Amino acid sequence: MAETNEGPHGPDGGAAAAVETSADLALMMLSAVGASARDLAVDSIAPNTRRSYAGALKRLDDWLDGRALDDTSLAKYLGVLFANGRSAGSAAVTVAAVRFEARISDHPNPVGPATERVLAGYRRAAADRGRGQAAPMTADDLAAIVATARQPRRTGRGVESAEVAERRGLVDVAVAGLLFHGGLRRSEVAALRVGDVEPAAHVAGAVVVTVRSSKTKPDGAAADKRFVKGPPAAAVLKLRDAAPEPGAPLIGLSGRQVARRIEAAGRAAGLERRLTGHSGRVGLVSELTSRGADTASVMLAGGWKTARMVAHYGAGATAERGAVAKYL
Repeated sequence: MAETNEGPHGPDGGAAAAVETSADLALMMLSAVGASARDLAVDSIAPNTRRSYAGALKRLDDWLDGRALDDTSLAKYLGVLFANGRSAGSAAVTVAAVRFEARISDHPNPVGPATERVLAGYRRAAADRGRGQAAPMTADDLAAIVATARQPRRTGRGVESAEVAERRGLVDVAVAGLLFHGGLRRSEVAALRVGDVEPAAHVAGAVVVTVRSSKTKPDGAAADKRFVKGPPAAAVLKLRDAAPEPGAPLIGLSGRQVARRIEAAGRAAGLERRLTGHSGRVGLVSELTSRGADTASVMLAGGWKTARMVAHYGAGATAERGAVAKYL
C-alpha cells in the first residue's frame, strides 16, 4: 500500500471519477515498464488527489492488518466506513484509490460486483452525510476582518506587540482577500509565489493573481487568473514587494495554516459563525449571485470549469431571488 500523507482537502465524490478517464489505458501500459513509469503515472493526477488516495489506502491497509484485499474484503471495509459515519465521498475515494493503485502496480483489480453494489447502496443511504458546505464568508465579514486584523491579540505568550500584530494582520488581510475576492482554495493560497501577483492593468488598487496549480488540475495545466481589490489587494502587494525574489512564497503558510488563520481572524472580528479555508470560495458565489451576477461571470471569478458547483454554492442566494420571494 502507499504511504500516507493526508492532504488539506477532504475527499469528495469527484475524485472517484478522476481515474475513470481515457488515461486508463495509458496507465495500464505504463504499469508494465517499471518504477519510473509508475512515478510518471502517479504524477498524472493532482497532488491533493494523490494525498487523498494515499490516506485512503493507508487506512484500508491498517484495517486489513495483513489480510488479503479482494472484492469481498473491500466490500466489508465499505461497510465499516458506513458504520463509522463516513460520507459516501470517503467510500468513493477509497474505491478509486484501490483501482488506481492496481492499475499502476500491474496488480489484479480487486473492485468487483460486491464492492460496486455496496458502494451504490452506500451512496443512496449516506446521501445526507459528509462535512457539509462551509459557512460562507460575506463582504461584511471581510470588512470586519480588515478592520480588526491588525489589533494585538492575546496568545499563549501574552499580548502581541504592535509590530507583531501588524505583520500578522497584514498576512490575515491578504489571506482573507485571496479566499474571498479571488475564490482561492487554501492550498492555492499556500502555493502562491511572489511572481504570481501583478497590479491590475485597468483597475486602480487591485491585483491579478495567477493560480498555477489546483486541487482539480495536475501540475502543468493551464493557469487561471483571479482578481483581488481594496485593502486585501494592498496587503498582497505589500507582501509581494517585501519578498526577496519572484520564486519566494507569497504568504509563507501551509494550507492547514491558512485555514487556521482565517478561522482565528473571523473569531477575532467577532463573527458568530466559524470560517474555514473554503468559506471564501463559497461566499464569493453567494455574494455575486445575490447581487445579480450571471453564472458565466461567477465561474470566471472563481476559476470554476463547470456550473455545477456554482449552482450548489449559490442555491440559497438564488432561492432568495426566485419566484416565491418575488411574487408571493
